[in-house]
Amino acid sequence: MSYDLDFRFRRALHPEGLTTFATCMAALNDAASDAQRAGHDPAHDPAVQLFAKRLTRLTDGSLGEEHPDDAPLREACMARVAELRHKPAIVALLRKGVDYLPEDLRAFRREGQRAVRQIAAELGLTRSDYRLDYNAPNPSLAGDIVLESANLYLRLSVERFGSPALTYRHRHWKKPGHQVRHASASSLADIPALARQIACHLQIDISGPQPTLM
Repeated sequence: MSYDLDFRFRRALHPEGLTTFATCMAALNDAASDAQRAGHDPAHDPAVQLFAKRLTRLTDGSLGEEHPDDAPLREACMARVAELRHKPAIVALLRKGVDYLPEDLRAFRREGQRAVRQIAAELGLTRSDYRLDYNAPNPSLAGDIVLESANLYLRLSVERFGSPALTYRHRHWKKPGHQVRHASASSLADIPALARQIACHLQIDISGPQPTLM
């Protein structure tokens, strides 16, 4: 099962933190690997091209100048981010099996935490309202991404042997009516709808999503 990540496109659109040769090279190599793994030619990937340009400008001292010629590549990156929003990579990662695959494990942890933070934001939670942990049995296996707040326990895991990707319940689940519930990986394709489902099941009052960068 193949998948593509929007991470390289989002990073290429906001590369302000890439100010050294090492960080630029790492971003370029990571983007090329992601593009190749998704079945795309890295040489024609707009994010890869933007990182290559940034590396060149860092070495020739023109990094601080205006570069209007980047506009077509930036527009292509924005288009890819919009396209991939409707088919998030986390769905494929949860289903395909990422154990023992270092690059996939890193992508699973990053994209999974991002998805869980988006659910929290849709439920009206701010970053200070919850704790987010990643628990793995060992570095070679995908772990559980666990969010805990005052009224919510949510766990995101790879679907193994028919197990559900998402488990959620009221934090104090032993109280009467506090049932443990599950959702499949496909539910993460529409996080606002998933958050409404969680809020309905757990009787959480949604105060509205928080404006935050995911």
